[in-house]
Formats: sequence, C-alpha cells, structure tokens
Amino acid sequence: MTANAVDFGSAALSAFLRAAGLVVLAIGAALAFIFAFAAAAIVGLMVTGAAIAMRFWPRRRRAPAAGPEVLEARRTPTGWVVETVASRKS
Repeated sequence: MTANAVDFGSAALSAFLRAAGLVVLAIGAALAFIFAFAAAAIVGLMVTGAAIAMRFWPRRRRAPAAGPEVLEARRTPTGWVVETVASRKS
C-alpha cells in the first residue's frame, strides 16, 4: 500500500502531537520538581529557624527535688477519681 499526501499529513500531525505532549509533560514535571524543591527549602528554613530560636530560649528551671509525685486513684460509681497526695481529704 502506497502512502499518499493525506496519510503522510496524518502521520506527521500525529508525530507532532506526540512530541508536543512529551514537551508539555516535561515542562509539567520540571515545574513540579521546582515547586517541591521550593517547599522543601521553606520547610528547612522553618526548622532551622525553630532550632535557632530554641537555642536562645531561656532554659527551664529545675523543680526542687521532692521525690516522685504519687497519684492515687479510686473507682466511684460515676467513674475514676485521681487524687494527688496533697489534695487528698480523707
């Protein structure tokens, strides 16, 4: 079967559309990588800023060494009641 002008034009148009689609796909992938890199850079800057801020943040003062706090729990008809030793009234 011989190719005529219509078949050649159709094949050329199909090849052009495939090439154009590939170019659009490549541009879209490049834009996606650019936006992903920008987002990663922004998150990295935020983490770095938080680390620097925490470095200069005032330290917590240690609580006086009074031993571990003991909680007491008892079951009531309405549910559980948890009391510290200081708030116990029995």
